[in-house]
Amino acid sequence: MSTSTKHPLRLPGWLHDILERHLDEDVELPILPEAATRIIALCEDEKTDAKAIEAVLDRDPSLASHVLRIANSSAYAPKDPIVSLQQAVSRLGLGAMRNIVLGVSIQGRVFKVPGQQARVRTIWTHCAVTAAFAREVARKLRKNVEGAFVCGLLHDVGRPVVLQATVDALAHRSKEPLPSALLETAMDEFHEEVAARMVLAWRLADWTVAVVAHHHEPTKAAPFEEEARITRLADLLADWALAENNGPQDFPADPVVEELNFYPEDLESLLAFRGKALEFAEAFH
Repeated sequence: MSTSTKHPLRLPGWLHDILERHLDEDVELPILPEAATRIIALCEDEKTDAKAIEAVLDRDPSLASHVLRIANSSAYAPKDPIVSLQQAVSRLGLGAMRNIVLGVSIQGRVFKVPGQQARVRTIWTHCAVTAAFAREVARKLRKNVEGAFVCGLLHDVGRPVVLQATVDALAHRSKEPLPSALLETAMDEFHEEVAARMVLAWRLADWTVAVVAHHHEPTKAAPFEEEARITRLADLLADWALAENNGPQDFPADPVVEELNFYPEDLESLLAFRGKALEFAEAFH
């Protein structure tokens, strides 16, 4: 199921009011692990050396093992096996290291909603595929590829938080099975706002906040419209790629392609990246 498709169903007024109040006042936003926060800060400093990051990872064996596994996956395709954390940093670079740590951390801290495992896994897979496509779109435009990756990875990070809040609100009203369309509508309506608050709390760049807050309407992300358009196109590409029966002819017409000055052959090249994007997402599972 697409995670960016707008559902025609409207939220009941009572549910909208509860979610708006709860998400604004009561919900406890997920925080990143201390090690991840420290590594992200280190990776923002170009003078950081591999030993400093290795020292932080040494204190979090679980995070360290995930980093090594992903660094050796087809997502990064090292020519020779990466056998140490220091080697991972030196070969992949600070930007890629930050993104791996961020991806591992949010998957463990954010993408957990009891009773909704399949739905949350779908959202996570969509985010990972979007990140892979965003990096490829940015590469073609000669823009910041690792920054584009972060925006793609985080664009729907508010969805699990909204999903949990909606599940909680509906559970108090009825014991009946939760209507799938209602859950999707709630996430559609609130996820951008919640994601922006989360990214702001994690002290990521201002332009990242603007992009996740307005990736469905890039013009509202000014002065970061181009970054938001990259995420918007990557989001559409991920939706298309994750629908197994889709062919190139099924990619939807959207003004963002022309707004990024892509020609038909550029779009064809991005559609041909489908297999690698899906492989990348699988590396994070």
